[in-house]
Amino acid sequence: MAKNEMAIKVGAAIRTARKRRGYVQRNISEALKIDVAAVGMWESGKNLPSTANLVRTAEILKVDPTALSRGELKYDDAEDLGDAEIITDFTPPPSGPMDVEVLGVSFGGDDGDFHFNGEVSGYVRRPPGIANLRNVFALHVLSDSMVPRYDPGEVIYCGGREPIPGDHVVVETFPELEGQAGKAFIKKLTRRTAAEVICEQYNPAKEVRFDRYAIKRLWRVIPLKELLGF
Repeated sequence: MAKNEMAIKVGAAIRTARKRRGYVQRNISEALKIDVAAVGMWESGKNLPSTANLVRTAEILKVDPTALSRGELKYDDAEDLGDAEIITDFTPPPSGPMDVEVLGVSFGGDDGDFHFNGEVSGYVRRPPGIANLRNVFALHVLSDSMVPRYDPGEVIYCGGREPIPGDHVVVETFPELEGQAGKAFIKKLTRRTAAEVICEQYNPAKEVRFDRYAIKRLWRVIPLKELLGF
């Protein structure tokens, strides 16, 4: 089996076991003392964990490490395993054209989830629910500020109608210096005032306030049921 095929298979096994144990990626990353984005890269099949990290991950997830190295799951015990998962992330179904632009972003550090870099980094498939929606783009989540709703490495679709309170949003701010990209944030819109846009963050849980005049654009994150046409 080719290395990339094995990485995909091992990543899918890690993700399945994690979901069934009721863990988020941060639980694994903190136990291994690694960045949560690394776990996201394993689960998406972009990287294979080192042998040491694979063995330790197997211990955390209570699965057989030898089986896990083959992309298979053999649980040490069957207690407290979820039978189904509540979907909080999304892989588009294999239908629709591959024509939604993925906007290029770079990691934003502690004070921003990411920066738009002004480039198109690729394309993803258009889900059926937005077949006729033109003002839409996709992003890769880089930070863990909205775990467990959005994990690093996920693809989110943005656009459609203007956001209202209760929507998850991407807040794009004006750049601080000319020639730079503005910081952008993924949050849940709570309310607006004449001077501020108030949002909720999940990880760590807190209220986040943005100066309304510092915001370049507020994009709605399109929810799963809408992407699927429900």
